[in-house]
Amino acid sequence: MKEKKQIDLIAYSTDASMIEGNAISIIFPESVEKIQEAVRNFNGITIRGGGSGLVGGAVPQNCVVLDMSKMSKILKFDLAKRDIEVEAGIILDELNSYLDKHGLEFPVNPSSHSICTIGGMIATNAVGSRAIKYGRTSDWVSRVWVIDGRGEVIEAGKTEIDDFSGLEGITGVIFKARLKLIPKMKRTASLVSMSSLSDVQGLVMNLKLREDVSAIEFFDRFISGLLNLPDSNHLIVEYESEEGKMKGEDYIRVMNLRDNIYPTLASAGFTHIEDPKILIHKFSEFAEFLQENKIPFFGHVGSGIIHPVYRKGQESLIRETIKLTKKLHGQVSGEHGIGLSKKEFLEPGDIKIIERIKKRRDPLNKLNCGKVIDLKPQKKEEEKKLVDAADVEVNDGDEGLIDFQEDTKQGGVDNGNTN
Repeated sequence: MKEKKQIDLIAYSTDASMIEGNAISIIFPESVEKIQEAVRNFNGITIRGGGSGLVGGAVPQNCVVLDMSKMSKILKFDLAKRDIEVEAGIILDELNSYLDKHGLEFPVNPSSHSICTIGGMIATNAVGSRAIKYGRTSDWVSRVWVIDGRGEVIEAGKTEIDDFSGLEGITGVIFKARLKLIPKMKRTASLVSMSSLSDVQGLVMNLKLREDVSAIEFFDRFISGLLNLPDSNHLIVEYESEEGKMKGEDYIRVMNLRDNIYPTLASAGFTHIEDPKILIHKFSEFAEFLQENKIPFFGHVGSGIIHPVYRKGQESLIRETIKLTKKLHGQVSGEHGIGLSKKEFLEPGDIKIIERIKKRRDPLNKLNCGKVIDLKPQKKEEEKKLVDAADVEVNDGDEGLIDFQEDTKQGGVDNGNTN
């Protein structure tokens, strides 16, 4: 039994990024009260959904892992209003399987749909292949319930969701959400072969004007070869109409082909993936750089998100890619988030905004410490001031504040960022 526990700790010390961390212990809460107990009793908590993140967002830094997988129930479903309340640990494919019986679906579709959780999608504000039509996860969340760093329940409507969605768990533990749904769409697809990168750019710009196009996926010549396709660049164009040549089982096969690209590349030794977002009229310039440097790439080209992939030891090429992204006025991260691996690329203005939200929602820096931003350890007297300030700002009662301060004195895990 002790050996199994040690194996579990090793498994929970990383995520899909393969960045190594250190899990002290693992907690599987099944109720709101258990989450509150964990937040109040431990000084450092890493929140884990499906573990599918690629920037180390679920990698613990000498702290406790809060695995949300047991909180996966469907709570309320309103067919007429097309909305549903679910616990954060529900997996996207399981949710859509349930909704399919009622002719509905949740439209945001990341490649990790078979393992990612709704809580993780909200925390990272996930995008996915259909972003050109359906945007980000936050566009489809009308309400979210969170445990903040003081152990208090927060019910956030649309005006407050940005304090949690896209903040990667550093401001609260998302445990429940109300989601908006759409009628289940009948989709078709076409696989388009194109040799010229500039022609790809032109076609994508035209396709984006069509209302029935829901996704435009790209993969280059090298990846096409790995997938046993002709020696050319390829686009998968998904339609919400009969326009696509591939229907039924053929449609499913071509979309599965897209989902298998990264696993196929990883098995070929390309284990590091980036996610810059480029303006579409800059695509050919960016793509030519990748091609010249023999960097395989694919991505949600319809929304400008490109995924260059690298072998171990190609750090200088990664730096060059990031440098070019900034030169072309693109975003360093289009969908994976910041996590542990991209903190140095955040803009100073963004850091200040995130710090303000973090200090308001998690004044003692208990949640997902070390992710997104680095906060300086607080001295005891500074901790008291931060908690007092947060208490005034969110209008909580004195009794809750006293309980929280008492809880922080217990002998929980020290993650190095709190005292």
